[in-house]
Amino acid sequence: MHGVSHNGVILALAVIGKENEPLFMKTYRGDSKDGLVRGYRERDGTGTNSSTGESTSADSEYLSLQFHIHTSLDIVDEKVASGGRRVYPNNRDLYIGQLFTIEDYNLFGYVSNSRIKFIVLIEGTQANNTIKTWMRELHDVYIKATANPFLELMPHAHGLATTSFHKQVDQRVAAFNRKAQGTTNF
Repeated sequence: MHGVSHNGVILALAVIGKENEPLFMKTYRGDSKDGLVRGYRERDGTGTNSSTGESTSADSEYLSLQFHIHTSLDIVDEKVASGGRRVYPNNRDLYIGQLFTIEDYNLFGYVSNSRIKFIVLIEGTQANNTIKTWMRELHDVYIKATANPFLELMPHAHGLATTSFHKQVDQRVAAFNRKAQGTTNF
């Protein structure tokens, strides 16, 4: 596990469809000194290193972060009542807020009017307004990507697999992490 900074850095992010199908899920290493995103390498879906077939500590962390994101979906479902009626405070807001804290991780949620869920896993602490603003920006990126009639899908990928969406998300995560770490170098 990485050392916890005063301001939290994003370690994982997911966009989940209205039927709880993952549209986009990515984990990031939070130990970069320059704030740039270091995405985990692609997995073969078994929790092992694709090249050697052996499980590594990075694989374990990758699975742990994904597990926390999947667990948070139950809390999102509890906060958003059936029929689309929201049961959390300020039900006009799409931002749900902090879902739960486990170990050094804080999970935050955001649900669009079309029931698309955005889950962010942060290591450390972060101001709620900062997360809220960032998640609104992420929602805007999602809207622009899905509304694009010339959407370029990535080969052999599922869900929201567009190169432009991936790049924009990575850039926003990197900027968030740089700001959290107190660095602004590009």
